[in-house]
Amino acid sequence: MLFGLACEGVTDQITIENILCGYFDNPDLDEAITRLQPPFDETTQKQKVGEIGGWTGLLNHYLGSQRFREDVLNTQFIIIQVDTDVAPEKGFDVAHSDAENNPLTPEALIDKVVSKLIAIIDSGEQGFYQQQSAKIIFAISVHSLECWLYAHYNKQSLNKPKIVGCFDALDRLAQKDKKLPKPEKTYRCYNDFSRPFLARKHIDAVAAKDPSFRVFIRELAKIEEQIFQL
Repeated sequence: MLFGLACEGVTDQITIENILCGYFDNPDLDEAITRLQPPFDETTQKQKVGEIGGWTGLLNHYLGSQRFREDVLNTQFIIIQVDTDVAPEKGFDVAHSDAENNPLTPEALIDKVVSKLIAIIDSGEQGFYQQQSAKIIFAISVHSLECWLYAHYNKQSLNKPKIVGCFDALDRLAQKDKKLPKPEKTYRCYNDFSRPFLARKHIDAVAAKDPSFRVFIRELAKIEEQIFQL
């Protein structure tokens, strides 16, 4: 298994999958991608019944578990995705601002979220992340993965990246452009919305506009040579 995906939900999984296929310019790469968390039902294209998804499933039930450690050992690379909008919630406990109540930059917030995730990973087995860090890639979306999609579909220039209210902003774009589907939290809808990422040029364009997307793409760049050698 080349890539394993550990995300908040199935909509995030298909978006990350399309990004991987586009970045590495391989439409057949999806055959080497497995959706690990939440477990995916291919028939219904939904999270498997009885499984715990969302950020609580990822943080509280998966990353510190034996299942996660086995998945890492059985996968060449595992990508962990989480949105930062939920970071301040109890159980996640990563504030959006510093001690002086100044908002963190996306890059600084990503660093704090990654540190939190590493601590959770190591709570299951001390030192596991350090041993396996070359295999673990973080995709931290500030404040939501929908902001990455919005950065592609919004063609107007902005003074600063949009990081809040991106799902609703996508909905407003869809109301104006009837070629776009109405945003719905379904696997099929997010597959449609994220299909432009199958082209590397669209990935590069969004990376230039959205800071958290840019951080993720830089992480993929670090393993690019390894992927092309396979």
